[in-house]
Amino acid sequence: MTTTSLPAVDQPGGDQPGGAALGRQAWLVLAITLVFWVADGYDTFVLIITGKPALLDLLPAGQQAAVPRYMGYLLAITLAGWATGGIVGGVVGDRLGRRRIMVAGVALYSVATVLAATTGTWWLLSLSRFFTGLGIGAEWGVGTSLLQETWPERWRTRGAGLLQAGFSLGGLLVSALWVLIGSTWGLSWRWMYVFGVVPLLVIALVYRRIPESARWVTGGSVRRQREGLLRGATGRRFLAALGVSVAITVGWWAVSSYQPTFVGGLVTDPRRTAFYTGWAGALYNVGEIAGCIAFGFLAEAWGRRAVTLVYLAGSCAIVPLVFLGLHQAGPATLAQLAAGLFTGGLYSWYAVHTPELFPTRVRATAISAVFSGARYLAMIASVVSGSLASALGGFDRAAVIFTPVYLLGVVAVLCLPETRGKGLPA
Repeated sequence: MTTTSLPAVDQPGGDQPGGAALGRQAWLVLAITLVFWVADGYDTFVLIITGKPALLDLLPAGQQAAVPRYMGYLLAITLAGWATGGIVGGVVGDRLGRRRIMVAGVALYSVATVLAATTGTWWLLSLSRFFTGLGIGAEWGVGTSLLQETWPERWRTRGAGLLQAGFSLGGLLVSALWVLIGSTWGLSWRWMYVFGVVPLLVIALVYRRIPESARWVTGGSVRRQREGLLRGATGRRFLAALGVSVAITVGWWAVSSYQPTFVGGLVTDPRRTAFYTGWAGALYNVGEIAGCIAFGFLAEAWGRRAVTLVYLAGSCAIVPLVFLGLHQAGPATLAQLAAGLFTGGLYSWYAVHTPELFPTRVRATAISAVFSGARYLAMIASVVSGSLASALGGFDRAAVIFTPVYLLGVVAVLCLPETRGKGLPA
């Protein structure tokens, strides 16, 4: 296998628990992947924030009542692309390297997001969303692997929390822009998708400086040893991790993704809908950023399993409170801080715990399958949730029906080993 074209990261002491101080290469990897994570969050959350006005524009007249159902379709199609891209990207990333697949995924979702601004029908929008999901899924697992295999052992967990917070920062950016573009300026939802070009510009500027993982470069001979992902201890860890992923992912896409739209539905003045929807999304993402960063630090203090259990319990509590206990737009908007902290902060579990469960030769494949495979179930859940919302007359009751899925995560995480202090498997 030829690797001379891929500069490897120098990571002195990075393989030892409590290893070396952070070097310039480690910070470079965090900065680059963080920018891409912000773009991931933007391109994901832009549909959640602008889905309703986009569908009202694209659907035939008189189809307003069907908007929740079509919103479910759009989310499901995005998830289908995400799951497929994640699994394929992980497998290819273990064979061809983290760097190449990460860049290819970013380029794909960037182009697809820009094309969404030009669509004239809802099914063309759904097609662009499929390729957006495909690119995000392909990029996530290899990008996470690159960061974890680059940062010294002492700092990996904190770095992972910071990285995952970038996704939420992208969502916060969407919300802030929508308040400005949709509420203040009264412009079309299409302008929100034009900003998808930014990651392409970043790639053009930094492509040659993106390093390859030294662990991956030096592990070529190990990768030739075939290891079944579903065999032995690796297989047991994979299935348990997939259970946690189902809880987090189905919980978010069938429940939490509807919160900004739910808040907008509480507004009595239609002219203020974009304002409250944007602020609900913004506060949710502020809470999510805090939750993601805190997860990384708490995982070092309490352990991976304990902090995950706390976040899962918090998610079970906050969802009924928001959807059933709050009936005014103002309080429901403020409650998004707590909702984001728990239901969004849970996503740091992927970046913190899953890389420590699998060896280098299958790491990108395993964590991508865990992260993205659950999206096939989330795809179904989003369609069912959207259809229930249409049938029941709102997102509140439909979302609460799916809340017990977080209890699956409680059971599954208890089946996983505690990895605090054990280092990243070779």
